[in-house]
Amino acid sequence: MAPGNPGISGQSSPFIGPNGAPIRGVAKGSIVLSPDTIDVFRRMEAAREKRNDRKAERRAGGEKDVSDDELDELAPFLMVVPSGEKSGRGKTGDTAVQQETVPSLPHPSDTLLFEDSVAEKSSFKAHDDSIPAAVFSLAKNGISPPLTLFLPGSLERIRAGNVKTVKHGTGETTKVTVIDVSEFPDEETLDQASFQTCYNTFLTFLQGASGPRVYGGFTEHYNRMLNDPGLPIWFVAYQQFDKKIRAQLFTKPYIIDVRDSEYRDALQAAKSSFLMASERQERRKPYERDEGPHSVLCFRCGRMGHNAVRCSEANPSKHGRNFVITASREGLFRIHDNRPVCMCFNCGSCDASGNNHAIYMCSLCGDPLHGAVDCIRN
Repeated sequence: MAPGNPGISGQSSPFIGPNGAPIRGVAKGSIVLSPDTIDVFRRMEAAREKRNDRKAERRAGGEKDVSDDELDELAPFLMVVPSGEKSGRGKTGDTAVQQETVPSLPHPSDTLLFEDSVAEKSSFKAHDDSIPAAVFSLAKNGISPPLTLFLPGSLERIRAGNVKTVKHGTGETTKVTVIDVSEFPDEETLDQASFQTCYNTFLTFLQGASGPRVYGGFTEHYNRMLNDPGLPIWFVAYQQFDKKIRAQLFTKPYIIDVRDSEYRDALQAAKSSFLMASERQERRKPYERDEGPHSVLCFRCGRMGHNAVRCSEANPSKHGRNFVITASREGLFRIHDNRPVCMCFNCGSCDASGNNHAIYMCSLCGDPLHGAVDCIRN
């Protein structure tokens, strides 16, 4: 260390005399510091002394390009006095400045908000795809999370805690607090693209909350929906069917088997319910792929713009052809024997089977290999 420039650690400095009192005219004021803070300053001073000692060794070794020693920059502003000591008139007669007590500073090891050991377990993500614990809490308590809860905006609200909570259970069992799922939109508000976005996130959630067979069953169920060429037509039916599939999982867990007859019959029932509701509600036309009135295919005559129940045409659209079926609100029926004709098959897809099921045949030409929507003879 260069002569005349000792540090604070147990030695005098350019600003503090040998007895520890500030040199008159230099220290403008002082504060009382906690022992922890004093320890920090002493370690800083010790590090400064070591750096200056290394510089002195380099000078002694003949080096010329050695920077000047570092000066004590703390002393001009602080007089280090152990916490609790009161200043007064010292032995030298110098009048010490009245000390002002300030709160003790925490030790540096207690001030770290972002520990390396914690941070190194994570990495930057442009999009947070984690599932909040509140969603797992719903599942744990037998509540089926609506698919709209898995919308990106909904998950952000949950992560931020910007949701209401409710007590779950009745009577003495009302002890669990869960998020209020009624705050989220109905699943029926989802279009097909949003439905698929939500379902992929739902599968991510399910993967972390269920066994491989349960997860695999739902994955197969979802892929089966996507692989149905008639999905744009049957989307609403699939929505209702899937809602029941998911609800049962949270009340009585099971493994989905898409080849099981119960599964296939339930799906067919959902499609039939959709068709019946479509007949009753003008806003939903069962055979169209969009909302335009001219895209509706009549399964009786083959013309566009109306459905079979409302058909009043005298002849089929194809010259020289005869009508194959009759239509009513109960369904389609083959003319020559009045046997029911599968409406789902004519819409493009049907998975039901059994001796009592309606026959598979094109309602326009009678071919059993395709439905009306795929008929090229019309």
